[in-house]
Parts: sequence; structure tokens; C-alpha cells
Amino acid sequence: MADEADSPGDRASDERPDAAATAPREPLVAPAAKSSLLWGLVGGLSFLVLAQGYELLGDLGVGFAPKLGVAAVVAVAAATATHLTRDRLPTENESP
Repeated sequence: MADEADSPGDRASDERPDAAATAPREPLVAPAAKSSLLWGLVGGLSFLVLAQGYELLGDLGVGFAPKLGVAAVVAVAAATATHLTRDRLPTENESP
């Protein structure tokens, strides 16, 4: 019987949901920019994984701060390259 109590017919006619609460919100970051940033993150983390693997196999002899610096440069380069080339590369649904 709880379903009947919450039915729209029981509400007063002047009660309307807030228009701002039901309106679709715009994303904070554009989807293309978000994709580029995520690919940059993947690039930077991939560099750190490769550096860690090399550290395990042999002595790299480089400290933690330089590794983070290079990873940041790789992340920015990957994000920039992704953003600049996203319109030039075919998507999975397009033929070359």
C-alpha cells in the first residue's frame, strides 16, 4: 500500500519538482579534453611502470624526484599529442 501513498495523484497540484534539479547538467570538462587528460595519465603511469621494471631488473641509479619529473613531462606530451591528433585519426566506427 506504500505505492499508493506516493502516487502523483496524491500530491497537491501546486507542487512541482524544481526545474533546476531536473535539468541536465553540463560536464565540468569537455569529453574531448577529459579523454586527452586520461591518455596523458596513462602515458605518465606507463613510464613509471617501465622505470620500476627497469629498477627491478638492474640498478637504474636515478632518484624518485627525477622519475616523477620525467613522468610529468611524458604525461603532458601524451595529453597534448592526443588532443592535437584526435581529429586526424579514424575512430573504431570509421574506415580509413
